[in-house]
Amino acid sequence: MKRPVIYCWNWAMSMALLIIVALAGCAGQPAATQPPGSSPVPEASSPPADTAEAPTSAAVETPAVSSPPTNPNVLYEDDFTNPSTGWSVAEFDNYFIGYHEPESYHIEIKSPHLKAPVVPIPDAATHNYPDATIELEVQTVSGRTSTEGNYRYGLVFRRSGDQYYAFTISPTTKRWEVFKSSPSGIVPLKDGVEQNIHELDVDDILRVDAKGPNFLFTINNQLVEQVTDTDYPAGEIGFYAENIDNVNTHVHFGKLMVREFKYSYMCNVAGGNLYVRNGPGKTFAQIGLLSDGDSVKALGISTNQWVKIVVEGSDAPGWVSYDEGFMFCTPSVDFFPIVDS
Repeated sequence: MKRPVIYCWNWAMSMALLIIVALAGCAGQPAATQPPGSSPVPEASSPPADTAEAPTSAAVETPAVSSPPTNPNVLYEDDFTNPSTGWSVAEFDNYFIGYHEPESYHIEIKSPHLKAPVVPIPDAATHNYPDATIELEVQTVSGRTSTEGNYRYGLVFRRSGDQYYAFTISPTTKRWEVFKSSPSGIVPLKDGVEQNIHELDVDDILRVDAKGPNFLFTINNQLVEQVTDTDYPAGEIGFYAENIDNVNTHVHFGKLMVREFKYSYMCNVAGGNLYVRNGPGKTFAQIGLLSDGDSVKALGISTNQWVKIVVEGSDAPGWVSYDEGFMFCTPSVDFFPIVDS
């Protein structure tokens, strides 16, 4: 009778040892990894306390994992197809911000008289570009936007907290606005109407060219305004969205690109003829003639008000007197770089 008992005991001990070894082996294996999902959206039981003025930064900041641009002139770009690029994600009762499949970043505001948080480029300290050309593709989504009121959205640049410049459009009114935000409120700088602002569901291309205190504002390749302001010399780039009196607005930010500042200065001759010389003054030799209706690319302006131009068919530039009053430039020569030779 003792042998069967001993046999059973030995068998039980063997099985126990096998189970312990198996469990130890499983515990030593690394856990299987999964691709990272989109950033979690915080749940909030109530909207921000002041519904007329949302916080100035989104509720969640996630680290940026964007790849460096391949074009050396491009400082930053994102088409928002990859949530791991780290733009903020946040949700409250009256607005939400985040990535939107298949290829957009979005802000939806669900209350009138509400400004969404300004959303900056992730890791903004690394992506601080005071002088740059900024282009944004953006549209309103008609299926999720009420037609009962007005709203505006667009670009923010040189932002530090609640101090920044903004360039916004409204497709319902065809109006654009340039303003600056300060701790005491919004200060309008320029505004107007531009009929080439698109209808809903079609991208508008907003462009800001910032160089020192001088800014150029373009909508769909049409220059609409130039502004000079010295208050904010540097800061973040980001997005702006606000319901003025609309009850629900859904905006898609489709592509953002920041490039080294480079603007094409153009001048037209009107009302007369202008001699082209090989230096900035009437004592220099004449090398050509511009006639009424001619257009030329400008390179800059001298301190004595001679415009340096590209001469067609020549590697050497030419010079034309701006003071003679027959040349009109876009933007104005106040924005031209100063050149002496």
